Amino acid sequence: MHRFIISMAFAALGTTSAAFAAENYQLEKSHADLLFSIEHAGFTQKHGWFRDFDGTLQYDAAKPENSKVTITVKTDSLDTALLARDKDVKGAMFLDTVKFPDMRFVSTKVTPAANHELRIEGDLTLHGVTKPITLNAKLNKVGPNPFDQRPTLGFSATGSLKRSDFGIAQYLPMIGDVVTITLDVEFNHPK
Repeated sequence: MHRFIISMAFAALGTTSAAFAAENYQLEKSHADLLFSIEHAGFTQKHGWFRDFDGTLQYDAAKPENSKVTITVKTDSLDTALLARDKDVKGAMFLDTVKFPDMRFVSTKVTPAANHELRIEGDLTLHGVTKPITLNAKLNKVGPNPFDQRPTLGFSATGSLKRSDFGIAQYLPMIGDVVTITLDVEFNHPK
């Protein structure tokens, strides 16, 4: 815990030190949301969620560019608040969740910017296809969780992908190609 607080202080001061290696964190699933939206026939954006996902974070407070994140999503956990539509989207025409039960993002590069912002580049594997995508993230807060005092990091992130790039092109252009992603997540230190 002391090492965590000291490394946060060094990061805030812009000081780097090899003594502070990356720390490992686990997604706090009860405080994590993964939302998406897609255009519906030009009239609206339809929103939905993936309810079941997990992730790990290696966070280097002194050198955020050395950080790494992995997120694995259970595709069958898709929820658009309409069972008939969910069944279609989970089916063979779209996500084909039986054949492709997981969607996975693995970061390949993290670039820090001003105001606690991060550009996170990585590879997304979806529907059997792997393509690069970029998430624009913000580190909202670092500190002890008020409930159990474990070191906790909170992030918000957005990004987008073209579903056709992943072989999911049914009903284009009536249903949009661009899918917008929004993540709000907390990662807890295991200590």
